[in-house]
Formats: sequence, C-alpha cells, structure tokens
Amino acid sequence: NMGPLLLLSLLSLWGTAVRAEDGASTDGKSPAFCGERECPKFQLIQQYDSFELRAYEGSQWVTTELDDGFLGFGMVTSFRRLFNYISGKNSQEKKIEMTVPVLIQYPLKDTGRNATMSFFLSPSLVNPPKPLDPAVYLENTSPLSVYVMSFGGYALDYDYKKKAKALAEKLRNLGLSFDDSVRTTAGYNDPFTLINRHNEVWYKAK
Repeated sequence: NMGPLLLLSLLSLWGTAVRAEDGASTDGKSPAFCGERECPKFQLIQQYDSFELRAYEGSQWVTTELDDGFLGFGMVTSFRRLFNYISGKNSQEKKIEMTVPVLIQYPLKDTGRNATMSFFLSPSLVNPPKPLDPAVYLENTSPLSVYVMSFGGYALDYDYKKKAKALAEKLRNLGLSFDDSVRTTAGYNDPFTLINRHNEVWYKAK
C-alpha cells in the first residue's frame, strides 16, 4: 500500500512551508474549506443533490508535468518542483505564500496532453516571477464553469477516481453536458490536517 509512504513524503514538504514575505493573505471572503489559504474566486451557479456548478474567474497558475514515478512517488517529485518555485527558486528569489487547491489534471482520452500538477497563484502577483526550473511554467486560465463533487477524508488516487466516476454518471443521467476528456482533482489540505478535510473532483461544463 503506497498510501502511508506517499503521505510521509508529502509531510516532509508541507512541514517546511513558511509564510511568504511578500505574499497575499485571504480577504475573509473565501469558502471555509479554503481555510487560511487563498484560493480562486468563484460563484456558485447551482447546487445539485451531491454536486454543484461553479463559475470561476480567470486565474494564474504555476504548473509542471505529473511524473509517473515508482509507486506514485512521481507525484512527490512534481510537488517538490512547484514547492521549490514558491519557496524562492525563481527569477526574483521571491517567496510566495502557499495557496489552495493543488490541482491535478488527468487526460482521459488520447488528446496528446500529459497529466499536470498546478499551484494557484494569487491575483496580487501581477507579474509572477519566472520559474528557473525548465520543467515548471506559468499559465493563465480563462473564466470557466465546472461541475464539482466534494468529499472528505484522506484521499488517494483510488478515491478521486471513484468520485469522478460517480460525478460523471450523475451528469450523464441528468443530461448535463461536460468535457469528459479531462478529470481534475483538487486537494485543499496539508497532511497535518486530521479533521474536516476537503477534496474535490471537477469536470469542465460545456
């Protein structure tokens, strides 16, 4: 079972997190599940029985490819690349406050895309510093609407897959159009958070 080992590896990274010297703080308007960390702004468009439709503002992210790695430890490698970027290994040696969620996008069809991991960057970073690692890049996303299913507990890939399958089935049963070529997972908690954990799976609405 790779779960405990992977958890310990992520603990070692989150445990070194520091408050940014020049980062943005939450403005008090973020959802409770974002905790004390800044997260992308959205409007709740419609609440369904077990999922919801959200409209997100355009946002900026720092991204890297998700490595496969042995027993899933490639995820730790990808996380470390992004964590190094916000820890000051960038063109300005700037420390950037950790945000949520950590997004992972998995292509489900032969789209020519690779799986990626991304950290949200605060809008207060008008000109984010350039990554020094060639495997890390900045990207901007346009406003988008997504169907979201939330769930609690410590979540591994199996749990995300199970919830994504359930969400896709509900969307199809309701005749709601969505992009089934990419599955997105969103994690909001560091491994030290023991209760009230929050995880999400997303599909982009059409």
